[in-house]
Amino acid sequence: MLYCKSCLIPSTRPEQVFGNDGICDACKSVKKKLDIDWDQRKKEFEEILVNYRTSDPAKYDCVIPVSGGKDSCYQAITMRDKYGMNPLCVNHIPCEQTEVGKENIIFLREQGFDVIQVGANIKSYKELVRIGFFKLGDCCWPEHIGIFTAPVRVAVQYNIPLIIWGENSQFEYGGPASKKDNNFLDRNWLEQFQMLGYRISDVVHDGINLKDIKVSQYPTDEEIIRVGVTGLFLGYFEKWDTLGNIEFCLHRGWHPNPDGPVENAYNEYENLDCKWIGGLHDYMKYIKYGYSRATDQLNIEIRHGRMTRNEAINKLKKTTEGKIPWKYIPDFLRYLNITQEEFLDNLDRFTNKSLFKTNDEGDLVKDNEGNLIPIFSPEKS
Repeated sequence: MLYCKSCLIPSTRPEQVFGNDGICDACKSVKKKLDIDWDQRKKEFEEILVNYRTSDPAKYDCVIPVSGGKDSCYQAITMRDKYGMNPLCVNHIPCEQTEVGKENIIFLREQGFDVIQVGANIKSYKELVRIGFFKLGDCCWPEHIGIFTAPVRVAVQYNIPLIIWGENSQFEYGGPASKKDNNFLDRNWLEQFQMLGYRISDVVHDGINLKDIKVSQYPTDEEIIRVGVTGLFLGYFEKWDTLGNIEFCLHRGWHPNPDGPVENAYNEYENLDCKWIGGLHDYMKYIKYGYSRATDQLNIEIRHGRMTRNEAINKLKKTTEGKIPWKYIPDFLRYLNITQEEFLDNLDRFTNKSLFKTNDEGDLVKDNEGNLIPIFSPEKS
């Protein structure tokens, strides 16, 4: 397994591109930002917004998808206070919300925003979680879909043609070159990068009726055209800085995780809204690709020049990345009504054995706490 010579990202990351110099495309994207004329981008953005901004106080002129996280809160406040828009915030309720997640949705309302929360019917949603966990190796599969479908459905129903998303993850974290410079998000982006090759219509083969999972379905092309829905990445028009967004929101009273970093993470500022997206989801990423949320967060620090690669390696060792995130696992077992043995067996099914220590029979070897033993590390690269 190769690691970027500049950051800690491994070559196992899906669709990650490395140059002949051993540097990943995400690190190169950061350098490209130095050549971007951000004043011109802002001017371009203002010219676009003129076509959507309304003077009618009874109407919303854009939709902001919000999780209550620092980035979406930054998006909402920026669009209102900097660009003079009147946003409607739309929150797709995750599997099971954390208390701090609930507090940060209230934080948005306290900042003066109207928030619509869209909650799928729990009975069918649990079945989507089951499909994600047992068939696709992603316990938050329906959540990743819903955060992109629910806001678009609300935009269609309220006749609001403009949706403002945050950063373009393909530019910030690496991915296909054809998608890096896009400033918009559409159905094709969702299906290519969020659905793990399993379209929502496929769930009928698992016994789920599509009428019971309307929240997870993208509006029809006819509906999109009728309203003229356009989704733009704010990160295309403004220089995106996660740390800046954190400081911006903390100053206004936004809540970080009170217990410190979420399991498998480096800091306490991300993936706070759902009980298992910050722990179990990131751990399942680790068993498949050999890295997790802490690596992602430390890579951002490296790319912005706030930390050297060696400093990041030392800090990574002190995180819980790679450790089974037990805090909310009892809740997950109850949610799906499964045993701990079924749960652990499924984790083993999705573990990439080429990345972790195995015995002569090919079985995974684990430490005294049941954690995998990695073969590779950025320190040895």
